[in-house]
Amino acid sequence: MSIEKRPGPGVMREIRPKIGKYEIRAMLGEGATGMVYEGYDPDVQRRVAIKTLHPHLLVGKVGAGLLERFKREAISAARCVHPNIVTMHEYGQHKNRPFIVMEYVDGISVHRLIKRRRSQGRGISMRRSLTIISGLLSALHAAHCHGIVHRDVKASNVLITKGGCRIKLADFGMARITENSDLTMIGSLIGTPRYMAPEVRFGLEADARADVFSAARLFLELLKMLPSSTKFQRSRLPVFPAMPPGNRIDYSAVYPPAFIPVLLKALDPERTMRYQSVAELMKAIKMALPKLQLQEAPSFMESVAPAALQTDDDFPAGRDEVDWMTSLLADYLGPNATTIVERYETRSTSAENLALEISREISGQQQQQEFLRRWQTMSISRQAPFEQKEPKTSPDKGRTHPLLGELLNKISNEFAHYVEPISKTLLRHGSNRPTKID
Repeated sequence: MSIEKRPGPGVMREIRPKIGKYEIRAMLGEGATGMVYEGYDPDVQRRVAIKTLHPHLLVGKVGAGLLERFKREAISAARCVHPNIVTMHEYGQHKNRPFIVMEYVDGISVHRLIKRRRSQGRGISMRRSLTIISGLLSALHAAHCHGIVHRDVKASNVLITKGGCRIKLADFGMARITENSDLTMIGSLIGTPRYMAPEVRFGLEADARADVFSAARLFLELLKMLPSSTKFQRSRLPVFPAMPPGNRIDYSAVYPPAFIPVLLKALDPERTMRYQSVAELMKAIKMALPKLQLQEAPSFMESVAPAALQTDDDFPAGRDEVDWMTSLLADYLGPNATTIVERYETRSTSAENLALEISREISGQQQQQEFLRRWQTMSISRQAPFEQKEPKTSPDKGRTHPLLGELLNKISNEFAHYVEPISKTLLRHGSNRPTKID
């Protein structure tokens, strides 16, 4: 980053610092490896986010690996053009310092949302949780169709735009481009342990099923934040066998029973038993919605306490949500639907609040409740229409302990350089001894 100075009347006048052509306006965040700034592109007059690496880290073998990962982020993000993925504008270098210019997302991360709501003693509504997970799965599906596995799905990498209108997946620094082995860090332990799939912790190659696990882990975290005032039944998860300790699943928490079978399958430690794609996971979530409604009180939306409705006051209804709601209301009120929605829209603090308000314009309690149920289902189902061709997943061969078998095969291939034919025999003999994996 450079600071330009121009001569003034008797003094040196300081101009905004720059990275390349981009003006730096504020620091958005700093981590162990680099910094993210809010910048401004004068050519097209728009705000951007600029990610850079700390110069002192770009030395030696470690620096080369960090730079490779940084370039991989730019390549991966540039290939994934999708409304639910942060857009990558440019990769470049400024005074031998690499930088990535990305879409500026005016909003907050899911991590900050969870942290804020927890500190306030407030929850996150079911609709908001489902909207987040739908947007995330839509982004992952697009990435997988381009041959990109994200490998670092976590709450801090999922962003919510201001107004709650859009979910954005960020940070493809750990991503793997499946057809290009040169950009793969095979055997490296990468990612965040809490969200990391077991096979990644074992050092095996990650495919789309690793992202399925991480997305389900985030869904679990969101469901744990359901407001206590909602009328859903709650049940505890059974203990997952063979789950690495770093995943830290809270078995004392309770979740809606309709989603427990979905979570059990998506979080299975053995990836052959999981949903084989994010599209399968999204389909399972949609299929669980009717069961979720059966678990509600008969007049669920009417019985929610006003405080619970305010749990989404950071997220007023987005334009798409208003349009969907108007279209649905027209089934009951005809052309008057547009006028009624416009009347309530300006004073409603959330989409759920707006739906509840306009439902009272429908005559008959049964029809009001039907409208609210249809709205809940529609608002989720229209988030992620998976109509594209499914990315292919290499099927694993059936074995008694597939993860251990894959790990042994991987190590034996590397070990074979030294002991060749007897490598597998030695390793399988050694694998009979207890092994502690932290």
